[in-house]
Amino acid sequence: MTLQRRGRTWLGLAIALTWLIPGGTSVVRGADLARYLSSDFCAALVIHPRRIGKSTLADAVKSGLPKEMASADPVKAAIAALARQKNLPPGMDPAKLAKLIEGKAVIRVMIFVDPMPTADMPAAPGIIVQFADDIDGDGILSAISSEWQPAEANGVKYKTLKDPEPGKPDLAALVPDARTLIAGLNATVVKMLAKEQGPQPLLKQLQHASFDNDILLEFVAEPLWAETAKGGGKPADKILATMGGPGLVKFAKEIKSVSIKLNFSGKTLLHAEVATDTPDRATMYAAAARTAITDVKPKFEEMKKQPPPLLPPPAIAALSKLGDEVFDGLTVTNDGPRLDVDLAMPASLPDALKLATQILAQMGSQMQPPAAKKP
Repeated sequence: MTLQRRGRTWLGLAIALTWLIPGGTSVVRGADLARYLSSDFCAALVIHPRRIGKSTLADAVKSGLPKEMASADPVKAAIAALARQKNLPPGMDPAKLAKLIEGKAVIRVMIFVDPMPTADMPAAPGIIVQFADDIDGDGILSAISSEWQPAEANGVKYKTLKDPEPGKPDLAALVPDARTLIAGLNATVVKMLAKEQGPQPLLKQLQHASFDNDILLEFVAEPLWAETAKGGGKPADKILATMGGPGLVKFAKEIKSVSIKLNFSGKTLLHAEVATDTPDRATMYAAAARTAITDVKPKFEEMKKQPPPLLPPPAIAALSKLGDEVFDGLTVTNDGPRLDVDLAMPASLPDALKLATQILAQMGSQMQPPAAKKP
């Protein structure tokens, strides 16, 4: 199986655990996460499943599901979907995996971004999954593949999984304690295990951020440019130019850091902070953002008058109300070199999500073949 497919399997498993397994205690026990934060890493995505599962918006989605879907076992559904994938890791045992993670609540998932882990790869994730209860970590790894090989880095034992394609980097995983799993490319995991990490810009950024959020995203540009300056692969500006042209390169060089917080309960849905290189730059971006909002609003008003023909009337009304609340609750400000974006929680968003869930569930039911429908 290719590296990309294996990577998707790992990341898919992490996300499935994050969103589908019921939340447990909010007390985190296990690995010191800062211990695994390499000075090379430029971004961190932190997801708290327990908080999300108990949020106002999650409750709204659940209330829109049919009873049979709401009562279905999400763990079994996730593993069943995984088992249907082609080219699974050799020796993978979905049934064993399902049994091992049954009832094992995931309380936090952290995904670190490692820029330029290899000469031909622009970025790769390092994943830490923390459970509320003790797990059989080695058993989980053996259920994912039977071809793990022992390895050691900086005095820490872990496991690697070779990619069948010549020249492709290996995957790696370890179980640092009874409630934690770590996985990523071998090069990325070795960085996570380094004892002397040196200056850690991303750690400094995270220390100023609160984990008391449903989802937290932190990015710092310094490690990205420092890593690509070492050589051995395409410079970051060439990679960015390929992705979005010279404009994206210019934008990236003017941004020092980004912080995004999402909460699905409470008064604020989104808060974002962008640190630019100069106060003038922040003022320019703030003005551009406010202009974009002003330009979009008339188009939204036109859509309300002439909605898409396939939208049912209840959805049109809900979308119109929600859009008005989004425009009213969206603010863009700047202070010195920092740009702030805030979006208040739209009052009608729970009802809109419930309605959207009901419509999608109904459409899914209608698309099922006759044999699959219950009598």
